[in-house]
Amino acid sequence: MKEIILGLVQGLTEFLPVSSSGHLTIFSEFMNLGQNISYFAILHLATFFAVLLFVWREVFDIIKGIFTLNKNMLNLAGKLIVSTIPAIFAAFLLDDFFENIFSSIFAVATFLFITGIMMFLSDNFDKDKKDMQNISYKDALIIGLVQALAILPGISRSGSTLFAALLLGMKRKEAVKYSFLMSLPVTFGAGILNLEGFNFNIYYFLGTIVAFLSGILGLYILKKTVLNGKLKFFAYYCFSISIFTFIYFGLVI
Repeated sequence: MKEIILGLVQGLTEFLPVSSSGHLTIFSEFMNLGQNISYFAILHLATFFAVLLFVWREVFDIIKGIFTLNKNMLNLAGKLIVSTIPAIFAAFLLDDFFENIFSSIFAVATFLFITGIMMFLSDNFDKDKKDMQNISYKDALIIGLVQALAILPGISRSGSTLFAALLLGMKRKEAVKYSFLMSLPVTFGAGILNLEGFNFNIYYFLGTIVAFLSGILGLYILKKTVLNGKLKFFAYYCFSISIFTFIYFGLVI
């Protein structure tokens, strides 16, 4: 049952801007599960397939464009690669350091509060000028550098990329699509790299299915929320969870 709850938590929070890694750490501590990194990896793969289903048309267009040497699609693919590189370097070069941070409830609560601040500010960015095709490579790199911060538990990957994209003037709909596309190599890598030693059972299987289905729901909710300019509600949620965590785990006097 606990594995299914973690699957639900991962699926919803992977794409909602509230940090899946932070929530998995908090819920694992709350339910005395410990840090099951290999199970978390399976859950990341489940959400990878959820977002792939959600943006399959865009992925198909990019792949088709690469093989047909379509200039616009090659350009978009190049920008997505630039946006992905910082997170890959952060994961490989700072892996041991961040493994220690993942066990720190204090760090999670702190970074969740920072995510809340980003979401609160994001609704005020209303330039709404750029789409995925005409952002610059500099913009792509900046968004990628901000995404790399999401290796910190409590910093939301989707939230940080949306924050950066909207700050740089992307249209809301385009920012959502770009964030989803950027998530594919990150969630796939997070799953594949930590699968070693995983022993599958029926509870893990059910948790994985729940993560996939709730991931699709989370994607839909995020898209609607961003388009309606309601990210501040996630800010209030992050603030609440952060404060609750500080108090419940005795992190404040």
